[in-house]
Amino acid sequence: MGSPITFSGFNQIDFSMILNAVMQQERLPLTRLESQKQTLETQKTAFGTLATKLSAIESASDALKAADSMGVLKATSSGAGVEVSAATGTNAGTYNVVVSQLAQSQVLASGTFASLDDVVATSGSLTITPASGDPLVITISASTSIAELAELINDNSDSPVTAAVVQSSPGAYQLVLTGKETGVANQFTLAHALSGGAGLTFADTDADNIYGDSDADNTQVARNALFTVNGLPIESASNTVDDVVPGVVLTLRDADPDANVVIDVTRDASAAKGKVEAFIDAYNAVVTFLNEQNTAGIAGKASIGRDPLFRGFKNGMRQALQAVYPDATAYSRLASIGLGFDTSGKLTLDSKLFEAAVDSNPADLQKLFAGADGDGGAFGAISSMIESYTESGGLIADMRDRITEQVRTLTNRLDQMELRLEIRRASLQREFTAADRAMTQLRSQGDSLGALSNQYRLF
Repeated sequence: MGSPITFSGFNQIDFSMILNAVMQQERLPLTRLESQKQTLETQKTAFGTLATKLSAIESASDALKAADSMGVLKATSSGAGVEVSAATGTNAGTYNVVVSQLAQSQVLASGTFASLDDVVATSGSLTITPASGDPLVITISASTSIAELAELINDNSDSPVTAAVVQSSPGAYQLVLTGKETGVANQFTLAHALSGGAGLTFADTDADNIYGDSDADNTQVARNALFTVNGLPIESASNTVDDVVPGVVLTLRDADPDANVVIDVTRDASAAKGKVEAFIDAYNAVVTFLNEQNTAGIAGKASIGRDPLFRGFKNGMRQALQAVYPDATAYSRLASIGLGFDTSGKLTLDSKLFEAAVDSNPADLQKLFAGADGDGGAFGAISSMIESYTESGGLIADMRDRITEQVRTLTNRLDQMELRLEIRRASLQREFTAADRAMTQLRSQGDSLGALSNQYRLF
């Protein structure tokens, strides 16, 4: 702004006030540009907010256009011996499960040591061989305690076993190797050529220097789970089974050949409705935002309420939500399954209509949402339309880039105008200072002449 003017005040003219008034007038074009820049920045922020809200709609649409979005199942178990969790699928029903044997891992325990620090060996190697896959060789080249040997085994990510040193009784420690996976296919054997130290021994009932190759060598043998589903015998290496009851994961917890556990699988209308309600919430959040932008625009405030992109999106969404989708025989419009608009333009859901559609004809409901190919239908169309706005290089990104360029141009103009105003102010300051000085000198000379006149009047 330049340094302030210090005027004499003798001439009774306030040049400082005149200077500020002149500069205020000359600053008016710059003020208008600053207002334009602030409007553009507000609009850019608004488009960013819109993009975030549209991404929420897009995510909800993608969940609904998934090929199995309406195949949500709910499963219950009549007994604690079998736990269930439902995923997605199309087959509701009742299944009788009888578990006669749980899957378990192989466990191999060494002889005892008096201390965790007992040196097992000073050199040599230990080889753990899985039933399938490459052997794991642990090499020892220095004094190694039982605890350090367990650590060497566990540090190897390829190890088929987990090693632990267990205190089996006071003053007695054992190295225990447990298969990482259950089932017969995950058995292992062990052999070693260790020397020095206390030595490492395991049960070797067939005296072949290979440990774990016979059931009697092991503390626990590897087993598969054995159970029946509706009388069909099933064998599994794991106690978690996801490929027997369609859409349901079974977790076997207890073996009891006399216990019949009933698994009831039904359609979960509430979970399916939750996906639709997530879309409704996301859509209504956008409607609220758009209404706020319209209100701001009507009030003359900076907004995007009157932007063509804004109006184009609003019209496109309404058309997509009201369009006819012929892939589904029973339902061709979203309104037929309870999705509609209230007087404010927000989406609503008739729960009874929707739940009836889930229960009676989920296949056609799925086609309405996702089309015959799983990538069409109402929500396929909505996702595609929104993607054109939200994707990198899409409509909103392009609009924000254009606004950024306009703001950059205005900033450059403002900087140039500020510089010119500084120069103008400095120039006026010099002129007014000179005028003040000259007027002060004239006033002083006038006062001197007046004094002389008074002196001569005495004569």
